[in-house]
Amino acid sequence: MQVTTTRKHQFAVLDGLRGFGALTVLVFHLIQQHIVGILPFAGLAVDFFYMLSGFVMAFAYEHKLRSGAMDFKSFAGIRILRLYPLLFVGTMAGIVLGLLAAHVKHDVTYTQIAISGALGLVLLPSYVFPQWGTAFPFNMAQWSLTFEIFANAVFAAIAPKLTTRVLLGTLAVTALLLIASALVHGDIYGGYDKDNFIYGFTRVLFPFFAGVLVFRFRRSPRHAPWLAAGLIIALIAFLMLPPWHAGLFTLPYVILLFPAIIFLGAAAEVGPRVSAFFRFLGVLSYPLYILQSPILRIGEEVLKRKHFGLGGSIAFGLAEAAAALVISYLALTYYDVPLRRFIRARAARRRPALASSSV
Repeated sequence: MQVTTTRKHQFAVLDGLRGFGALTVLVFHLIQQHIVGILPFAGLAVDFFYMLSGFVMAFAYEHKLRSGAMDFKSFAGIRILRLYPLLFVGTMAGIVLGLLAAHVKHDVTYTQIAISGALGLVLLPSYVFPQWGTAFPFNMAQWSLTFEIFANAVFAAIAPKLTTRVLLGTLAVTALLLIASALVHGDIYGGYDKDNFIYGFTRVLFPFFAGVLVFRFRRSPRHAPWLAAGLIIALIAFLMLPPWHAGLFTLPYVILLFPAIIFLGAAAEVGPRVSAFFRFLGVLSYPLYILQSPILRIGEEVLKRKHFGLGGSIAFGLAEAAAALVISYLALTYYDVPLRRFIRARAARRRPALASSSV
């Protein structure tokens, strides 16, 4: 989910917003290990990521899809190559931990793990374990990637006919679906558990296509470092608000707040050093998001067996965060980037061979 760049538009501030959003999610999950139910707005970072994704997909691929320079198959291949390698590692790590748990605790069977693991590897929800509410037991962050890919597929399918009028109509329909889902469900959260998985489809579409609209009406960028800093602080502050009147108050976040932040962030530029730092955070955000679940699961097992005081809990949480950051960086640098580079190079070598053979 890296922000694509060109010489004219780098959108480094959007990279920074994505990176700090991912860090906020990590802090949220660390706090939940001790206090469940706190920071109810932090989960909306996922909806912010969906909106950023719509912006980036419009920037990188909309013209190609609308002009016919790229077809659905090519787009799907690019997106799968971008998202799946790290998702595979995170899910496999969860499966390995599940096998260890089955060997030690004997509360699940190897057959259940095999079925649920196979479903997870093809991005399908699992209803195998009645004792667990999550739809993706081996990598709980995976649920959002399932809906991310769904939104990408819908976008690629309708992009050739996605005029601004059609886009506005799409946003109106998806906004109504999102509001109806919130009224029925009590908030816009959904998609991560077995009992609310269906709500993930209504949750993803509005923010994604809102991001597409924001891209179309973006302003020319200008140097505005204080605006960039203010947007990052505002995003973190709103996501970390205490649990006051959550529920339907999640709707204004997605319908009003997030589009405004992305609109302003796309028009803000910062200096070269800050831009480089923001781009690094943006690149690191996806591995940090998709690989943290197995790391935190190990931490939860430790916390079940050892009770820390306040100072010890803080130190242990910092150690978990450091482990997640280091492992994410190593996985990105020594696995994901080289693998994707290798696959792209191999595909490029095959194209001339296929062309000559067809001739």
